[in-house]
Amino acid sequence: MTKKEWLDLDIDQLELMDVTEIEKARVKQHILKKRKKRPMWRNIAAASAIFIGAAGATGFAFPSLASQLPFMDNVIQFFNDEEHRYTNFEEFSSDINLSQTSNGITLMIDNAVYDGTNITVSYAIETEHDFGEELMIPHSFDVVDAFGSGGSEQITKISDNRYVGLASFTPHFENNEYPETVEITWSPKSFTSISNGLEVAGDWSFDFSLNRLEGELQLVNRIVQQEGVSFTLESIEFTDVSTVISYEQVVTEELLAKWQSVTPVFRITDNLGNVYVDETSGGGFSNDNGQTFNGTTDFGTIHQDASQLIIQPVEIASQQSGEGHIEIELEPIVIDLKK
Repeated sequence: MTKKEWLDLDIDQLELMDVTEIEKARVKQHILKKRKKRPMWRNIAAASAIFIGAAGATGFAFPSLASQLPFMDNVIQFFNDEEHRYTNFEEFSSDINLSQTSNGITLMIDNAVYDGTNITVSYAIETEHDFGEELMIPHSFDVVDAFGSGGSEQITKISDNRYVGLASFTPHFENNEYPETVEITWSPKSFTSISNGLEVAGDWSFDFSLNRLEGELQLVNRIVQQEGVSFTLESIEFTDVSTVISYEQVVTEELLAKWQSVTPVFRITDNLGNVYVDETSGGGFSNDNGQTFNGTTDFGTIHQDASQLIIQPVEIASQQSGEGHIEIELEPIVIDLKK
């Protein structure tokens, strides 16, 4: 279903049907598998490795899980292909090396990184049970003091009894103020097979913390205006694993009187034609019912040969609940990248 069809969907006319937990899981897994991954280009010009580490961790920690379980060596490699490159993740992430076993399932956290906005965690699973090709974990990661989070998760089967996983999520903090250190907990209650319906409960619990990856901040403060929307691109932060844009938008009372919600999505490319964001967005907050909105959007690192970043905000003005919407395209903002 296209974005327009989703926005125009009249949920009041839908016929509700009872579904099983397995059917719900199949839908969730389908959505996660179809989610387009963002490219993360290797920044060869990085001057030096910045030390980041887990400030603390609980669970069963080992000097090197990879030395005991060879398939744990660089879990991220299973998610690399021509379109999705996570080389920087392995180089700059923290070694977590936590493992717990319950009810015939061993869950192992390999590496994690916090770029100041987004958190990415790689992990592996070894099991005595036959979950088939598609496996999911209903309970995801929690971040202390965050009031919510959103993201994606992918689990790939690599042998008869082994799987690897990659979770990427953005916690939401009050006033969009991200701390220097995040405390992360993960307590999966069960594992569910999408393939054959098998569900296995158990007791796994992890607790670890991550320090923020230092980055380079480039102030922008560029303003574009169109049809009752004033959008200010405040800054761009570059880290070794991601790029984060911060912005503020102000919407007139007249526009909000016509549309219940006015929020931006982005088209972000560079002068070489690489596409980083294609009409998606990150989180944000408003303290005045949507008239002023502060937000961030993150994506992978910029290609090393790019000299310009082109950011085009597209405002989605919607009545919500399938009552229709319009799109307001703002002028692209062209940023000269500092080398």
